[in-house]
Amino acid sequence: MSNPEETEKTAHPRKFGTFKGVFTPSLLTILGVIMYLRFGWVVGNAGIAGAVVIVLLAHVISVTTGMSISSIATNRQVRTGGDYYMISRSLGLPMGGAIGLSLFFALTFSTSLYVIGFTESLHTVLTKTGFTKSVLDYCGMPDSLLDNRVTGSAACFILTGISFLSTSLALRIQYLVLMTIGLSLVSLFAGSPLHPTLAQPALWFPEGSETFEVVFAVFFPAVTGFTAGVAMSGDLKNPARAIPLGTMSAIMVGFIIYLAIPLFLGFKVGTDTLRNDPMIWLTVARVPWLIIAGVFAATLSSALGSVLGAPRYLQALARDGVVPRFLGRGSGPLNEPRLGTVITFLIAEAGILLGELNLIARIITMFFLTSYGFACLACGIQSWSGITSFRPTFRTPAWVSFFGAAICFGIMFKLDAPAMAGATAAMIAIFLFLQKRASRTKSIDNWRGFWTAVVHRGLLYLNRKVSDGQNWRPNVIVFGGDPIERRHLLDMAGWMFHNRGLITYFSLLPGDIVNESIRARLLESNVKDTVRRLSPDVMARVLVTPDIYDGILGAAQTYGFSGLIPNTILMGWGEETAQPDRFTAMIRGLLALDRNLMLLRHDDDRSFGPRRTIDIWWRGRDRNAELMLLMAHLLQASEAWKGARVRVNVVVDHHITAEKVAARLKEVIAAARLNAAPNIILRGGKSTAEVIRENSGQTDIVFLGLQQPPPDGSADYITRVGSFMTGLGSVLLVRASSRFDSSTLFPDET
Repeated sequence: MSNPEETEKTAHPRKFGTFKGVFTPSLLTILGVIMYLRFGWVVGNAGIAGAVVIVLLAHVISVTTGMSISSIATNRQVRTGGDYYMISRSLGLPMGGAIGLSLFFALTFSTSLYVIGFTESLHTVLTKTGFTKSVLDYCGMPDSLLDNRVTGSAACFILTGISFLSTSLALRIQYLVLMTIGLSLVSLFAGSPLHPTLAQPALWFPEGSETFEVVFAVFFPAVTGFTAGVAMSGDLKNPARAIPLGTMSAIMVGFIIYLAIPLFLGFKVGTDTLRNDPMIWLTVARVPWLIIAGVFAATLSSALGSVLGAPRYLQALARDGVVPRFLGRGSGPLNEPRLGTVITFLIAEAGILLGELNLIARIITMFFLTSYGFACLACGIQSWSGITSFRPTFRTPAWVSFFGAAICFGIMFKLDAPAMAGATAAMIAIFLFLQKRASRTKSIDNWRGFWTAVVHRGLLYLNRKVSDGQNWRPNVIVFGGDPIERRHLLDMAGWMFHNRGLITYFSLLPGDIVNESIRARLLESNVKDTVRRLSPDVMARVLVTPDIYDGILGAAQTYGFSGLIPNTILMGWGEETAQPDRFTAMIRGLLALDRNLMLLRHDDDRSFGPRRTIDIWWRGRDRNAELMLLMAHLLQASEAWKGARVRVNVVVDHHITAEKVAARLKEVIAAARLNAAPNIILRGGKSTAEVIRENSGQTDIVFLGLQQPPPDGSADYITRVGSFMTGLGSVLLVRASSRFDSSTLFPDET
C-alpha cells in the first residue's frame, strides 16, 4: 500500500514552502526599486510627516488586502492563479476574468518598472565612476549603448531566460538577494548625515513639491510586492498555510522598514537633495558599494518575481477559457508556463521602451488598486453574507475587507478620476464579454450568497416596519395555468407592475405530490423557462394540489415571508368554471385575507385592442378608487399603454349632485397625480350596467369594482357579475384591501 505522503510528493514534485515560496519573493518585491530609487524623492516632496502618512495609507491597503487574501486562501484549495483564482471562485468567472487580466498586466508592467530601475541605477553608478565611458571609448562603441532601453532590454532577456529554465533556480537566487538587501539597509542606517549643520527638516509637502496624488501614485507599487507569493500559489506545498503566514509576515517586515527610512532620510538629508538625487543612498551610506549591490539585487529579484508570477496568471486565465487555452500550456514536471513567459517578456519589453519609471509606476498603481479592491470585496461578501461554505482558518472581519475595498476605490478616484473611469470602462467591457460567452466552469459565484444576505437583512427590516398607502409596493401572485395560454394574465401583471415590485406566476397541477413529483419538476422547469422568455422579471412556481381552489387559498396564505407577504392577487375570472359555488367561496376566502384582489375577464376576440383607452367606473363611495387610480397610472406608464387616455366615470341621479361630484372627483384625480379626465354621467332612468355598456362598449380595458359575494355561497354570483360585464370587452374587477383609504364623492356622506 502506497504512503500518502510519498504519493503527494510524486504528484507535486519540488513544491515550495512558506519561506521560499511566499515570504522571500514577497519581501524582495516589496523592498525593491521604489525603496532605493524613489523613496528619497517621496520624502523630499512629501516631507517627513507626509511620507509617513503615505506609508501608513499604503499599508492600510496592503494589510486589509493581505488579510482578505489570507482568509480566502485558508478557506479552500488555492491553485495556479493566485488572486485571480480566488476572486473568480468568489465573485464568478466574468468578474474574476476582468480582474485576472488586470493583475496579469500589472505584474507584467512591474517587470518593466523593476528593469528600468535597475538600468537607471546601473547607468548612474557607472557614469559617476567614469568606468562606462572609458570602456566605450576604448572599444570604439557609441554612447547610445548607455540608453536605458538598450540595457533594460538585455536585462529583461536574461531574467526571462533564468525563469524560463527553472523556477526553482530563480527562487534559490533570492536567498542571496535577501542577504544583500539586508546588508545594504544596515549600511544606510549606519551612515552619517549629509550635512552636519542641516536646517530644520520639512515635515509636510514643502513649497515646490509634487502633489499628494502624484507622490502616492509613484510610491504605492513599493507595497504591492506581497502578491508575488500569492501568484506562486500553484507551486506551493500548502497554500492555505503558506499564503497567510508568508504574506502577512512580509507585509509587517516591509512596514517597519518603510516607517524607518523616511525618518532617517528626512532628518539627515536636505529636501532639495532628496528630490533631485535618486541615488542619495550612495552618499549617506556607511559602505556605498553595499547600496549598489542592494539596488542591483533588489531590482533584478523583483523583476524576476514578476516574470515568475505574471505567466502563472495567464496560465490560470487560459485554463478557464478567459484567454485562448493554448496560452496555458505548461512544460516540465512543474507544468511551468513557458509560453506565458514569452508573452510576458514581449509586453514587459514594450514597457521598457517607454523608459519612464514614474509613468509606469502610476500605471501599475491603478492596476493593483483595482485588483486589491475586488480581492477585499470578494472576502467581505463571503464573510458578511454568512455563506456556510466559507469557513477560513484565518478569519478577517467583513468590515475590514469592505473598508479595504472602499479605500482602494476612493484612492483610485482621488489619484486619477479619468484613469479610474477608463479602467472601469475596460473592466466592464471585459466583464460583459465574458458574461456573454457564458463560459462553463466549476467556479462558485458567491454573489448569490451576497444577495441572499441582503434579502435576509431586508426581510428583517421590513418585518419591523408597518406598510401604508404612501410606501406601498406591489408584491403580486398571479394564478394561471399554461403561461402561453394565459399570456394575458402575464402581460397584465407585467404592464402594471414591471420594475415596481415582485411578481410570482403560479401554475397549479392537480394531483398528489407523491405521484406527481417527477411531473411537477418537469413542469416547473418548463414554466420557468417560458415565463422567463415571455416576461424576464417574473418569477414562476408550480404547486401540486389535490384541489385547485384549496390550493389557491393555501398558496395565497403561505407564500412569501413575514415582512414581504404578497399584497395583491391577480387571476382570471371564472365565468367558465364547472364549480361556480367553489369559485365564489374561493373569492370570499381571498377577500378575507385582506389582499388586493384583481380578476381579469379577458375578451379572446378583442383582447386589449390597440391599448389606447382605459375606463374606470366608480360608485363614488368605497376604497376601490385609490387602487384603481393607481393601477391605471401604472398601466398608463407602461410602454405598451403609453399615451393611453384614462377616464374616471361616475354615475349620478341629479344635475345638482353632478356639479358637486365633478368638483370633488377632480380633487381626487389631482391627489392621485393621474393624467385622467373626470366623466360624470346622468343615469337618466337606466341601470348602471346599461350606462356602462353605452359608454365603455369600445374601451380597451374597463376597471370595475368587485362586489363582495353573498355569505350564503349563492352559485348565481358568477352569472350575475358575468352578465354585468356583457359587451364590455376585457374587464379588470378590482377589490382593494383595507390598506387603501375609503373615499366618497357625495357631499352628504362626508
